[in-house]
Amino acid sequence: MKMPKNNLKAKPSQAKPSQAKQNLLDDLISLLASDDRLVSEGKLMKNKVVELALNLDPLLLKHLINNSIMQQHFFSNVEGMLIFDKIKFQKFVSNKQFLPDSFTSFKNKIGLTSENEYLSSTKEVVLSWPYKDCILEGGQDKEDSRRSEVFWNEVLAPDQIDRLLSPKALVNFKKIDINGEHLTKSILGNENLIIRGNNLLALHTLHLTHSGQIKLIYIDPPYNTESDSFKYNDSFNHSTWLTFMKNRLTSAKYFLRPDGVIFVQSDDNEQAYLKVLMDEIFGDDNFINTISVNMKNVAGASGGGEDIKLKKNIEYIHIYAKDYISLKPFTDVYDYVPLIEMVEQYRLNDVSWKYTSVLFDSGEKEYVATTFDGGGDEIKIFKRNNAIFKSINRIMSDEGISEKDAYNKYAHAIHQTAMPQSSIRPRIMEKVTQLGIEGDLFSIEYVPRSGKNKGVIYEQFYKGDSFRLLAWLKDVSEVIDGVLYKKEKQGTYWNFVGETKNLTKEGSVELLSGKKPEKLLQRIIEMSTNEGDLVLDYHLGSGTTAAAAHKLNRRYIGIEQIDYGNNDSIVRLKNVINGDQSGVSKSVNWQGGGSFVYCELAKANQIYVETIQATDTDDKLIALWNEMQEKAFLSYKISVKTIDATKEDFKSLSVEDKKKFLIEVMDKNLLYVPLSEINDQSYAISAADKALNLQFFKPERA
Repeated sequence: MKMPKNNLKAKPSQAKPSQAKQNLLDDLISLLASDDRLVSEGKLMKNKVVELALNLDPLLLKHLINNSIMQQHFFSNVEGMLIFDKIKFQKFVSNKQFLPDSFTSFKNKIGLTSENEYLSSTKEVVLSWPYKDCILEGGQDKEDSRRSEVFWNEVLAPDQIDRLLSPKALVNFKKIDINGEHLTKSILGNENLIIRGNNLLALHTLHLTHSGQIKLIYIDPPYNTESDSFKYNDSFNHSTWLTFMKNRLTSAKYFLRPDGVIFVQSDDNEQAYLKVLMDEIFGDDNFINTISVNMKNVAGASGGGEDIKLKKNIEYIHIYAKDYISLKPFTDVYDYVPLIEMVEQYRLNDVSWKYTSVLFDSGEKEYVATTFDGGGDEIKIFKRNNAIFKSINRIMSDEGISEKDAYNKYAHAIHQTAMPQSSIRPRIMEKVTQLGIEGDLFSIEYVPRSGKNKGVIYEQFYKGDSFRLLAWLKDVSEVIDGVLYKKEKQGTYWNFVGETKNLTKEGSVELLSGKKPEKLLQRIIEMSTNEGDLVLDYHLGSGTTAAAAHKLNRRYIGIEQIDYGNNDSIVRLKNVINGDQSGVSKSVNWQGGGSFVYCELAKANQIYVETIQATDTDDKLIALWNEMQEKAFLSYKISVKTIDATKEDFKSLSVEDKKKFLIEVMDKNLLYVPLSEINDQSYAISAADKALNLQFFKPERA
């Protein structure tokens, strides 16, 4: 039956659900079109509309409440009063438009949903864990016993958090250069900087001076394994680690320049959760890549890297940009494969592959002709007189050396006698044939318009009557420490097994687990920064990041709480300044030099923490407890009544339990001296340190 024309269009009450929503959206756009804050070029500015709705913007509410359709959908009548349902309105505006001419209830996007809303837009379902909305009170210390951590809730304890994270005073400044340690009298603001103290508190302190200035952050945080230095609460160990990381990553984000990047290394223990956490903090649209790094021994793996399932030899590096749009492309990076290993791989696979000739002497160059490439650019042709060739096998026989030694010894001269032919080869053959030139070796020089040699003079060699193209191996390889390496452009799998075999004493400091090779940091630094850029590592450990940055002429800031004694980053950097030749030194021709400034967060209760850890007798601990009652900052949970009630009980505790008790009763918010209280005489900060703090935190640097 044919429908009358006036019935072809359904009335609003008869429309399909998707049509109704679409019509309502059109009505909303028409209603708000007069406000250029909310509609641009016929499109609703959704983020702005949602922002104003959540803030109950009077003008937006006026638009909505005066329209009967909007009033019907987004307002409730409660005893004669209209109440705006901002949550319902937000969900409606945030909803993507439905596919044209479709009644599907699913939007034009693939993703995880909760209650028909995408996780990335609603934020209703994200990675959650106990204490996510808290700041972890304690610090990280290799000597700490596992204990019940205190978490300050962001809503319930804002005053405690403000005090905990307030900028801290800095003391014990000294400059280290080729002449040793010196008391520094001035701070210019461009120094390499090493800070000792709790890294979360140090980060919040540096917000005053370095926000928006860092090009690269690299961290190798504790992996939350039994063998690393993450000694936190056992009951909520996983949650505590996530809170620990979130607190610091959230703070670190503000240091990055618009074109800055962060590299975070981890093993398989936490990397999946770390990826989701970083998506939330930095935005999944700022995710760049995840690198798989093959290491000789993964930190935390037992039995030489074996566990109950598979050999653990891979770690991961998650890379994020501060702002993906502002990020410049990374510099090309290469993997270096020993040529002799490649030869062996081909042999094992029954593939014939070998550099068969060595050009000892390319002969005198004689200019003989000119031709042109397809773009009309000149190609100069030269005849090479008295060229000398030998095969690898002939060299092995004549000199009595192995194939490997032959390749390495003559790496500078090796060329290949069979390759895919060049696109300009026919032009060369035609010209040489026309001239009737005799001889078995020719070369050309020209400037390509494309390819890896674009814009530079390029030389190619041709041999024999068939004019086979020769390729100098040195154009795609390097000789390092007498070994010939072939360069291969790097992807997301990095092989650093060789660099981790003899890593223990690199930099003349030892770290039993978790130490990273300088060449790994060299690759990261060179691909993401330029000389003079600022690099930050707030889990500095033995100082690999700072050492590599120093040798590569980058500025750096390193933060570390744990003092590793003779294997500390300070010791390592002194070695670097004095010309350390390990790590990347030979490849960058490092000769020593440079300087850095060392300082510490000014200690308050932290002094007692360290004293407790170093004390091992009952009498000394009892005396220390008496002193702490007079001078230390005790937790708000400890009252005079509590102290009186525990006097005899404290004496009966073992040495270890006494130490645990004394650490527990201290106010961890006052481990370090707040910058705002630097002039309080009870902290005994010297006049020299006060003057340097004034320079370091001067208003023009904030």
